[in-house]
Amino acid sequence: MVLSQRLVRTFSPSGKESPAAEVLLAAFREEGFDDAYLDPAGNSVGVLRCGNAQGRTVMLNGHIDTVPLGDEAEWPQPPLSGALAGGRLWGRGACDMKAALACMVYAAKDAAPDLDGTIIITGVVQEEVGGLGARYLGETMRADVVILGEPSKLRLMLGHRGRVEVEVSLPGRIAHAARNDLGDNALYRASAFLGELEGLTLPTGGPLGGSSLTPTSLTSYPQDGKNVVPGRAQLTVDYRNIPGDDPEVILARLQALDPDARLTIPDEEAVSEGGGVAYTFPRIVPVYLAPGEHRDVTTARGTLKQVVENAGLAYGEDCWWFGTDAPHLAKTMTGTSGVVIGFGPGEEELAHTTRESVPVEHLRVAREGYAALLRAYLGRQGEHA
Repeated sequence: MVLSQRLVRTFSPSGKESPAAEVLLAAFREEGFDDAYLDPAGNSVGVLRCGNAQGRTVMLNGHIDTVPLGDEAEWPQPPLSGALAGGRLWGRGACDMKAALACMVYAAKDAAPDLDGTIIITGVVQEEVGGLGARYLGETMRADVVILGEPSKLRLMLGHRGRVEVEVSLPGRIAHAARNDLGDNALYRASAFLGELEGLTLPTGGPLGGSSLTPTSLTSYPQDGKNVVPGRAQLTVDYRNIPGDDPEVILARLQALDPDARLTIPDEEAVSEGGGVAYTFPRIVPVYLAPGEHRDVTTARGTLKQVVENAGLAYGEDCWWFGTDAPHLAKTMTGTSGVVIGFGPGEEELAHTTRESVPVEHLRVAREGYAALLRAYLGRQGEHA
């Protein structure tokens, strides 16, 4: 609980995570990890080599950055207090997802004496703004299984839909608003496009349910021309996709609504806090879905069912409705057979809100769950050796 509170009390918005990274590194050192260091991206890395360290490698992962605090007056408890009230730990990052990282640190120490193999705990940066930290791990680290601690109500999570951000530029012809007959109002064109968008049939089915889209912003140009017929309108579409509904298919589907529209997927630029790592990438979060019958998923299912039910809770299995670092972390796999699974304390609906908190009881169960998973994957019984 103390480490969870320390992390929540440490302000670490995306791109300025170094204070929280130092808290996590200090915990690795206090708990006797074999290695504890910051990588060039600013990620906190702790390594425990257990027994026969030639065994498998399991990575436990969480992010140390948070979204902004929001209106502090709306919080039931101050957002950087780490307060304990009503059986919950309160504050920004409590469920998303600093408390999970604290549980991972202690779970690793709990399980280490029984294991053969290597445990890596990674606290990554900039998850909320494009995943720079996890992208770097995908290029530089290797693991056989990754356990991602995003909030899941202590359910086993197998993946999530992807996200594709599409900018739609709709043409018009600028004119004086007093003579609108001389122009072609791009806002009317945008209105027609939005109407078509609302009725668009999208792919459905599978464990992720189906694709969806949400128009999230509309801007007309010139922006300061209050007495001008807009000569262009730009619409942003947040598109959530399932396997097979790929970005090129998405662009073609939207293009068919207006052949004269110009569609682009904008690029994102990300730079680490120290400036040592930089990426430019399209605003796409790939779909991730672990095979339900993969041996490591089956192991997780049986292990977590026992832990959760022993705690008097109902076992559940699902997919996240939001995007995560899972697709980037999947690139750490030593071969094509590895998986990323999810399991975390807290209710995901509270993430990013002024009610962010996590049940204290969830922390106890999460710690037990992470330790049980480590024993299942690296235990000396050799079931996965």
